[in-house]
Amino acid sequence: MDKVRVLVVDDSPFSQRLIKDALANSHYEVCSFAGTGSEGIAKYRELRPAVVTMDLTLPDMDGLECCREILTIDPNAKVAVVSAMKDEAIITKGTAIGVKAFFQKPVKSDELLTGLHDILDADDNNNADKDQYLKYFITAFKQNIIDMTGMDASDIAQIAGHKLESHGLAVIIGITGSRQGRFVLDLSMSAAEELSKKLLGTDVVANEDVFNSIAELANIIAGHSVSQINNLLRDKEFELRLTPPSILIGESVAIINPKMASNTVTTQTIIGSLYMNVGFVGGK
Repeated sequence: MDKVRVLVVDDSPFSQRLIKDALANSHYEVCSFAGTGSEGIAKYRELRPAVVTMDLTLPDMDGLECCREILTIDPNAKVAVVSAMKDEAIITKGTAIGVKAFFQKPVKSDELLTGLHDILDADDNNNADKDQYLKYFITAFKQNIIDMTGMDASDIAQIAGHKLESHGLAVIIGITGSRQGRFVLDLSMSAAEELSKKLLGTDVVANEDVFNSIAELANIIAGHSVSQINNLLRDKEFELRLTPPSILIGESVAIINPKMASNTVTTQTIIGSLYMNVGFVGGK
């Protein structure tokens, strides 16, 4: 069986040797070392290793910034911090970027091997989980449109790709907790106006009514979705939470997070197309 290739980014020859020794006699192998952040970025781009270990103190840049650059190149990169420092602030910042694990020097061989195995194994499981999460959002998307407007929203189609371009009005809600992610409800301004009329049961709406009603619809759809997921996984101490909605106005505005794998679905209604995008970047 081919060995799992590991890129070690660390300016200390001593630490490089310790990590190499920790991986010896396992199914992991160090494919290269990098002593600076810029070298680590270049080597990741060239070698595309399965895992990167990252020191936080590098001669030319902060280690987390190097992690960010690598994850911009490849949102699916598996990066683990191996540093003398390991505190809550670092873990919080690193997790938000997309770092998969944190080890404190001197890391023991069994700890590192187990941790790297968990990273690769968890990534496969998380991808499967995220596909399962989507179905709860689709159910809530469809059901709330039907219940709150009376429109037929039974024909749901998934759009290929992770990029979403706003059609005029996008409501963006952050997902926090056991997974970090984002929910977007998007539609044209004309569709938003007609949808708000149906939501409010009136023939005339002001711009403020449009923004408020569409934002609350998005909040309800996202809220119903995460509640169903939380109930399903409550025995695993799993919990998602939502941030307050924010509104983006403008056509052909790309809504992209390079660290985020997301899915877009759409439904065709009598007032136009409605789009929902759901994506996750990782967890605590």
